[in-house]
Amino acid sequence: MFLRISVAHANNGDTKMHAKEEGIIRALKEISKTENEVAKKAIANNHMDVATHTLIVARVTAEAAEIIAKQDAELAVLRTQPVTGLDLSNTGRLIYTIGSELQRYTIIAGLQDKYLITPHPIRESEILTNLRLIERSQVAFIDDAQCTVFNA
Repeated sequence: MFLRISVAHANNGDTKMHAKEEGIIRALKEISKTENEVAKKAIANNHMDVATHTLIVARVTAEAAEIIAKQDAELAVLRTQPVTGLDLSNTGRLIYTIGSELQRYTIIAGLQDKYLITPHPIRESEILTNLRLIERSQVAFIDDAQCTVFNA
């Protein structure tokens, strides 16, 4: 029920990134740019410890900006789909992604040829921060009762 309400609320026809996400991405990119400039100055002055630290910060902030932008793009797909387009028949089933058998995921919903998944166990406070869209062909179901795996 929660997912249906959330998607319906988000489906307002607006696929643009929200101002909050844009602000966060802009701030992260600015931090990355500033840290890169500091690193260049530190290298020029032979302060390798400072240069190393600032390069790490620059890279992490740049990657965080990319991740947020990617997640927003994935959520934009959901925002444009009517609630009736969701396949909830596999909701709650445990899966793993092919090639990453150690991490379990829970299916939140099916959408065309993809599943919306979140890491298992689900933490309610983080449910919307760890969502991923994955191709159905990259999923294997886990049947704990029989301890066997079935391809999606």
